[in-house]
Amino acid sequence: MKTSDYLKKYGVRLKKHLGQVFLSDDRIAKRIVKAADLTPEDVVVEIGAGAGTLTEELTKTGARVIAYEIDESLAPILQERLSKYPNVELRFEDFLKAKDVPEGAICVSNIPYNITGPLMEKIIEWKFKRAIVMVQKEVGERILAKPGKKTYGYLSVVVQTFYEVKKLFDVSRSCFVPNPEVDSTVVDLKRKPVDLDFEKFKKFVSMIFAKKRKTLKNNLKPFLSIFEGVDLSRRAEQLTVEEIVELYEKWRRALECSRG
Repeated sequence: MKTSDYLKKYGVRLKKHLGQVFLSDDRIAKRIVKAADLTPEDVVVEIGAGAGTLTEELTKTGARVIAYEIDESLAPILQERLSKYPNVELRFEDFLKAKDVPEGAICVSNIPYNITGPLMEKIIEWKFKRAIVMVQKEVGERILAKPGKKTYGYLSVVVQTFYEVKKLFDVSRSCFVPNPEVDSTVVDLKRKPVDLDFEKFKKFVSMIFAKKRKTLKNNLKPFLSIFEGVDLSRRAEQLTVEEIVELYEKWRRALECSRG
């Protein structure tokens, strides 16, 4: 049965405030799962199970699947599609408020468009060892962007600091129900052995990108004494991830010293 048929069967009405678009092309789900290369020993977290197209393919690998879905009206569809698989656990709750995620889990998800930024931050916070996520094409470009590119900014830096990033493939808007206005991109994120305080780091990155066209000297005005001898004439968008981490460490150490 097609995804659209399941939606009609159970009279599911799409909720605009949730930004719902459901993957309906089994071939795309299979490509994503193949790229994940899962084994029965893996624990997979899916954010936004939707109508279960990707969820069902994930369960077929034998991996333990924990699928989050905030919309309980989709429960009948998910239960019908997944009831024969003992290795899937459905959690009808908001992943942004999740209390626990198994250590060493892998995230494989079609990320809900309307909360992509917060969800990407949660992926970093929960320290997923790997994440294969489908996002809006424009968001994918920002995640993958290099210094000097117009799309390089806060999201590029925070993701690339903690993950090796690689584009896998693009997905046409025609592969979803209903068809969104934009195409999507699937990206592969592999965790780096980085030990940074994410809350402090994202605060610093937000600060240097606060006014993107301004120089570091402008954006770091309250902290100029910390960066004495450092060239602050460039803009944040011109710095590599490594240079930004170096500036952050200088800022963090100075603040810690000032607090005793």
